[in-house]
Amino acid sequence: MERNRKRPGLLEKTAEFLDLPGDVVAGLPKLELTGSRELRMENHKGILAYGNEEIHISGGKWMVKVRGRELELKAMTGNELLITGDIAGIDLE
Repeated sequence: MERNRKRPGLLEKTAEFLDLPGDVVAGLPKLELTGSRELRMENHKGILAYGNEEIHISGGKWMVKVRGRELELKAMTGNELLITGDIAGIDLE
């Protein structure tokens, strides 16, 4: 199955050209998964939907869907959040 891929914007292209992290230059979301029990996300734009089996997070151009069991938003600041639980998958849309 072929997925539609979003084309990189000017800031993303500049970050790639200059070999800089895209999340720093373009404010892109940065995800860090530790095993299947903890997800940290920087540069989020807020929670769109919240449940113990699915959490939807705005990442600006992207929506991040975290799927699993016993999911819990442990901490959240204006820029960073922490989700724990049994994480089964992460989708970018």
